[in-house]
Amino acid sequence: MWTFCFFFVWILVVPGAVLTHLSLFDLLPYLKDLPSNIVKGFDETFKFAYLEQDSIRVENAAAGALWKCGVVANVTCPLSNYSGISSQSSSNTSAEQALIKASFKTSLDIVSKVASDKYFGVEDLNSTAVSLNKIVDDMNKLNDTMTCRVSTPLFCNIYTSAGGIVAGMSAVNKAIDSFKTSDIVEKWDDYHKFLILLHGLPYIMVVSLLFFTCFWMKGGVCCCCKGGTIASLALIPFALFWLLSFVLYAIVGVTGLVVKYYMDKIDVPALKGTPNLKQAINHIETMYPEFWNLVFANLANGLDLLLKASFFFVVACLIIALYSCCECLCCPYRKTSQEDKSRA
Repeated sequence: MWTFCFFFVWILVVPGAVLTHLSLFDLLPYLKDLPSNIVKGFDETFKFAYLEQDSIRVENAAAGALWKCGVVANVTCPLSNYSGISSQSSSNTSAEQALIKASFKTSLDIVSKVASDKYFGVEDLNSTAVSLNKIVDDMNKLNDTMTCRVSTPLFCNIYTSAGGIVAGMSAVNKAIDSFKTSDIVEKWDDYHKFLILLHGLPYIMVVSLLFFTCFWMKGGVCCCCKGGTIASLALIPFALFWLLSFVLYAIVGVTGLVVKYYMDKIDVPALKGTPNLKQAINHIETMYPEFWNLVFANLANGLDLLLKASFFFVVACLIIALYSCCECLCCPYRKTSQEDKSRA
């Protein structure tokens, strides 16, 4: 039974090592790609990469609609003077309205949603959100065919709002860059390098058990006990490596528990209003599932698997410690001397 238990504690290391490697193989690629995925998320998923060009399309479409009424957009709109426009003339602007709607479908709808968001809608995006909402309001007041006296102010508003977005792109880029280059994102490279080292973590326990095996093969009796040998000195490095393995896996496990169950205590300063991590995760996962799946979903799965691996290894360390202590105390492999045999 003692020998069976000895081999059992060795076997315990195998699933622990496998779980650790699997979690890291799942985690590391997404951890390494996190900064680029955040950039891709804002540029492609949230469509900020298309904001300027689609705003220019809206501006040009509005200018084209105004020209049908004989209005030069960059002359009339800045002055907001529409007194000279005939109330008898009218125009059909369905084509221009279709272009504006297509621009919103392409990018401006999602940009407006993000710019107005309670967490992503930082101060530098406020003017963009206001302008986009204003364009939508003016578009809702338009019909395909309208008198120029009525349509001109609306298209001038759209023209001016779209131009304001283009002119304010520096503030938009500043806001987006604050998300892309936040402190937590820039530190991911360091975290990535640290997690690569965790691939070697299971083998600290392997080294520890190798020293214990040396002691076990020499009879497993401490030098302070009857029948003990100098091989018991191997227990010193065994204990040191065991402690190192236990502490490192415990740190990983405790850190994972804190992040998982105390997310409401961890602030996310990069977002508007500094929400806690739980609020931010629930909001992004619910409101922006495509962004969540691109940036965070696989990362979360890998971290969860690493947490399970740390739990398993901590339990395995405790079982190994229990077996080694019992083996040293009971000395089941101690040879019986001739004197003991005669007494028996």
